[in-house]
Amino acid sequence: MSSAVIQPTAAHTATVIFTHGLGDEGESWRATICGEYENYRKPDELTAPARLPHVKWVFPDAPRQKVTAIFGAQMPSWFDVFNIPVQPGQNLDAVPEDDEGIMNSVQIMDDLIDAEVKAGIPESRIVVGGFSQGGVLSLATGLGGNDWRTKSTGDERKLAGVAVLSGRVPLKDKFKSRISPHAISVPVFWGHGTADAVVHYRAAELSVEFLQQQLGISVHDQVGAPGINFRTYERMGHISCKQEMDDLTAFLESVIPKTHNL
Repeated sequence: MSSAVIQPTAAHTATVIFTHGLGDEGESWRATICGEYENYRKPDELTAPARLPHVKWVFPDAPRQKVTAIFGAQMPSWFDVFNIPVQPGQNLDAVPEDDEGIMNSVQIMDDLIDAEVKAGIPESRIVVGGFSQGGVLSLATGLGGNDWRTKSTGDERKLAGVAVLSGRVPLKDKFKSRISPHAISVPVFWGHGTADAVVHYRAAELSVEFLQQQLGISVHDQVGAPGINFRTYERMGHISCKQEMDDLTAFLESVIPKTHNL
């Protein structure tokens, strides 16, 4: 499994594992987090890695596989996709989804988490996040219990946080039964644009409502608190923006602060 990596510039006390969307690669998100695509950041304004010098960032590359919604084309994909775009309500109904593919990718995430734990970073100092497909994967990894795993992790994982950008809840009929007992106490940052034409904004709203109403996960405005901090970005499409990156960084500063001593 290849990954783009941003190494910490201070003592390494926390890790973020961030997964890309369909057809993308980890390197593009490394560049995004580093602000390399931006032309509107002020010269003295710090990027996320500069604000979080103690954090190691890992951006894994998804395996290449056939994607049904793209006429069976081979591309980097965490799991097969049967419908594009994801329209309001669609992801919460009984439509085909690649259960096996999601579980296999959760195992990839678990292996990356285990590698960080073996290197001395406790689970409570690890955040998983992702964009689009990667956001789906981060939800299954960070809020899902052992029933999401192809092999048990022993005690259920409890990570420092989960970040979902332009994502959705997968497999509604199974997600509830596979939830981790720690899910309600995990801080979640969720950002979504109102002009998203790939994963429609209403689909994200319905996903958050499902997690709140069916699973008892709170929705609030407090950055880094247990539950979901749902942020809306007006006129943003299926992409990120500087404000979302700044909000994500503030969330990470809250859940994996620099002052922690291992």
